[in-house]
Amino acid sequence: MLELKRLQKTFGKGTVHEQVALAGIDLTLENDDFVTILGSNGAGKSTLFGAIIGTFWPDCGHVVLAGEDITYQPIHRRAQKIGMLFQDPLKGTAPDMTIAENLALAYTRGHRFPLARALQKRDLQTLRDKLAAFGMGLEDRMKVKVGMLSGGQRQAMTLLMATIAKPKLLLLDEHTAALDPATAEKVLAITLQTVREQRLPTMMITHNMKSALALGNRTIMMAHGKVILDVAGETRSAMQVSDLLRHYSGTQGTSLDNDRMLLGS
Repeated sequence: MLELKRLQKTFGKGTVHEQVALAGIDLTLENDDFVTILGSNGAGKSTLFGAIIGTFWPDCGHVVLAGEDITYQPIHRRAQKIGMLFQDPLKGTAPDMTIAENLALAYTRGHRFPLARALQKRDLQTLRDKLAAFGMGLEDRMKVKVGMLSGGQRQAMTLLMATIAKPKLLLLDEHTAALDPATAEKVLAITLQTVREQRLPTMMITHNMKSALALGNRTIMMAHGKVILDVAGETRSAMQVSDLLRHYSGTQGTSLDNDRMLLGS
C-alpha cells in the first residue's frame, strides 16, 4: 500500500519563478490498484513521481510505502522498493554493458549477492527465460550491448529490470510515448502482463485519455498540483473521454492544453 499524506512542494519559493507543484496531495494506493494519471503539462504528474522515488524531498507531508515512512530516504534505498520506467528509453540502463550484465545488476539488487553470482549459468537461464516470455528475441542476444538495442527492446528490458525483484510499487512515466505505435502497443501489452502476473501496485502517467479509462482499475486527473478527479468502479466504466474533458473544464474553467489529451489519440 502507498499512502501520500498532505504532500506539498513549491519550487523557486520566494522568487519570481515560484511554482506550486504539489498542493497538499492526499492519496492512497491499494496493493491491487493500477492507477492511470492524467493532467495537462505542469499539472504535477511527474513531480508526484519525483516525490515518491526521492528525486527531491517535499516541503511537508509524508510518503508511506508498505507501512514504512520513506519520505526522507535517499533515492538509492527507495530504488530497492520501487521500480520505474521513464519516457526516454535511454534511461534506466547502462548502454555500454550487455543485456546479461544489466539484468544481473537488477537481479543482485533484489537478492543481495555479488554481480558474479548472478552471472552464473543457473541464474542466467532464469534471466533468459524471463526475457523469452516477452517474445522479442532478446534471450538470444544476452551478450549484446544494450546501446545496440531499439527503443522498444530497451523499454522491455528496462521493465524486466524494474520488476525482476518484485518491487512494492511500479511507476510508469509515459513509458511508451517515445515509441512508434506498433512497438508501443507491444511494450504496453508486456507491461500489463507483468503487472497482472506479479500483482504489482502500479501508477501510470499517460496523455492518452482513452487508455486512461481502458487500462487499470482507477483513473486520477491532476491540475495545478492537486487531484481534481479520482474515479474507479462502475462510475469509471461508464465514463467517456468527453466526460473527462467536461470535468476538467468545469473544475478549472479552461480547456486542456495538450492535443493528445484533447483527441484521446
